[in-house]
Amino acid sequence: MNISFPCATRMAIVSALCLSVFALRMVPAAAHDDGMAGMAMGHAHADAFSFGSPAKPSDASRTIRITMGDMSFEPSSISVQAGEVVRFVITNTSSIEHEFNLGDAASEADHRKEMLAMMEHGHGMSHDDPNAITVKPGQTRDLTWKFGHHGTLEYDCNIPGHYEGGMRGSIRVQ
Repeated sequence: MNISFPCATRMAIVSALCLSVFALRMVPAAAHDDGMAGMAMGHAHADAFSFGSPAKPSDASRTIRITMGDMSFEPSSISVQAGEVVRFVITNTSSIEHEFNLGDAASEADHRKEMLAMMEHGHGMSHDDPNAITVKPGQTRDLTWKFGHHGTLEYDCNIPGHYEGGMRGSIRVQ
């Protein structure tokens, strides 16, 4: 049986599930020290990325504006040139916090697992990494990136439940 819900209802269901998981995980996490106490992020990032590198906004050849909705990115797909420097200006128009994270499919899948583990251990999930930022409701932030080789990349929100709710986009590097 296939049941379809309006976007607002899907958003409410995903948010409620995320909050329920978080609430259930908070009590056990507070009961013991798992060695992660005091860590702002809880996961490490490589100094070099196989899909490109951070860049200065002044080096950007163009700006791409991305709007974060309740569980969507607009646009949901973009094309860039290998070697191109792009400044992403990301505005969160929803009422919940989201992240904008650039990566290949494998690194993004790994990152979603790390985010879930952090949530299960009661740790915050705020980003200020070379390839990822957290954008609070109503906030606009930017991230500038120099794209590497040809291929397909993703931009995702890896807060548990958000990617699964449709919070993802693709980048074709030509």
